[in-house]
Amino acid sequence: MSAEDVVIQVPDANVIVDQQPADVLVASVPEAAVFIEDAAPSVVTLDEETDLLVLPVEDTQVVVATGEQGPPGIPGPAGGQVLERTAGEQLSALRAVYEDANARVWLADAMEAGEVFTLLGVTTTAAEAYQQVLVQRLGAIDDAGWSWTPGVRVYLGAAGQLTQTPPDAGFDVLIGVALSPTRLLLNIQDPIEME
Repeated sequence: MSAEDVVIQVPDANVIVDQQPADVLVASVPEAAVFIEDAAPSVVTLDEETDLLVLPVEDTQVVVATGEQGPPGIPGPAGGQVLERTAGEQLSALRAVYEDANARVWLADAMEAGEVFTLLGVTTTAAEAYQQVLVQRLGAIDDAGWSWTPGVRVYLGAAGQLTQTPPDAGFDVLIGVALSPTRLLLNIQDPIEME
């Protein structure tokens, strides 16, 4: 190394230098620091084939530019609780599901004690078996395809279906109440066995 070469070391940090002709190199240097103020650009020769151009640190300016807004994501429930689980079977959105010991979810049925006591919530997305599915436990869910009677309770039916007809066998599982024809307020209650 000649007297003209400049070596800058920064402890436990990265030094960014321009490698000739135009690539950027980031190298970790864990040694003691040597700071050079008002240094002119210098060439550091690493070996016979590699020269590095070391530039002095300039005042850093951050330029903030307005970018384009991306597409909106799937809206989440306002004030609701949503969990991500793995589907144990093919699931449609807006079906009641229970969770097994392997954290997989399956369609719940009001006639099955093992399913109603492990009821997790209502799916807000569809999924194939072993794919991720979102399950909402609390709060409002909207769907334009529903036609609920507002103010009437919604119960768990067969195979994950939601219904406003109270059960006469199996288990009475209150899922929530219809706020409008297209809006359900989830408020899952403990199951009551029908006699």
